[in-house]
Amino acid sequence: MRAPALVFGAARAASVALCVALGAALTLGACGKREQSAALVIHTPDEDADAEVYVDGNYVGLVRALSQQSTGPLLLAPGVHRLEIRKPGRFPVQKTLRIDGDSPTEIVVDAELLEDPEL
Repeated sequence: MRAPALVFGAARAASVALCVALGAALTLGACGKREQSAALVIHTPDEDADAEVYVDGNYVGLVRALSQQSTGPLLLAPGVHRLEIRKPGRFPVQKTLRIDGDSPTEIVVDAELLEDPEL
């Protein structure tokens, strides 16, 4: 029969090993690459700098604010994201962005918001 201290020590060692394995799985991609976020940079004409930016359906700010160093850029976590840039009287720009270990550290989107002739 084992002493209680030895049983506790073995259980703790197994717990620590599990935590290390989970941490490695969360920070490494499927091929063992470290996944990192990517900075989103949006280029629009000056007259569209007040367009609204949505990521995955959530409002994140105006193009102008996200291009300023004090408030931007927006960092996108690894995964697939839906980007939408909207402005009244213009057709929205929609893009699907995939961020993974092979992505550059900066994702640049050129957004031309065309006028909606019906408005």
